[in-house]
Amino acid sequence: MFGLSNIHLYSQSIDYFANTSDLNTFTNTWSLSVEEQFYFIFPLLVWVSGFARQTEKGTRNLFLTISFLATISLFSFLHLYEINQPAAYFLMPTRFWEISSGCLIFLLLNKTQGPLLNILVKIPPIFLISLLFIIFFLPVSFSTQTIICTVVITSTLLCSLRKDKWEYILFANKKIVYIGLISYSLYLWHWGVLAISRLSIGIHW
Repeated sequence: MFGLSNIHLYSQSIDYFANTSDLNTFTNTWSLSVEEQFYFIFPLLVWVSGFARQTEKGTRNLFLTISFLATISLFSFLHLYEINQPAAYFLMPTRFWEISSGCLIFLLLNKTQGPLLNILVKIPPIFLISLLFIIFFLPVSFSTQTIICTVVITSTLLCSLRKDKWEYILFANKKIVYIGLISYSLYLWHWGVLAISRLSIGIHW
């Protein structure tokens, strides 16, 4: 809570899926804390880079800055995941690369052209969606690889979607959009409901 839930859970070294967290209705608020901490830093980067002030090289500076920090964050995540999983899981610096990927995609899509973007738009969205579906069924032992692949494939999918493709039309459907809009709220509520159910009526099929 108040942007410190992830730090508290890390200090307690609680496994997110451990039995000790089953009855904690606030366990999943760690992600909110990570986001809040990210959004304390991100506006500063947008301002210092010159992007917010619309300077001549503001977009380029922001892209390079975020790319540099995201690279450090990714390598930190990979290193800590082997020796200190709670730190890799709960702390913002090791999650920065995931959240900042959205910024990089935004900057990339706002370019009218570019060699990387030209390659990404040619990848069939259905191929990327299929890869994401397959990843969901990989064993937990591949968790590091699946996390990275999920972020990379999702980012690529956002670049490859175009209004003339049926995949875009599907995702733009009002019912699908509605599910997307409520999905984060469902995530925030689900763990509390499960925890309270364990404390009271139990969980059945």
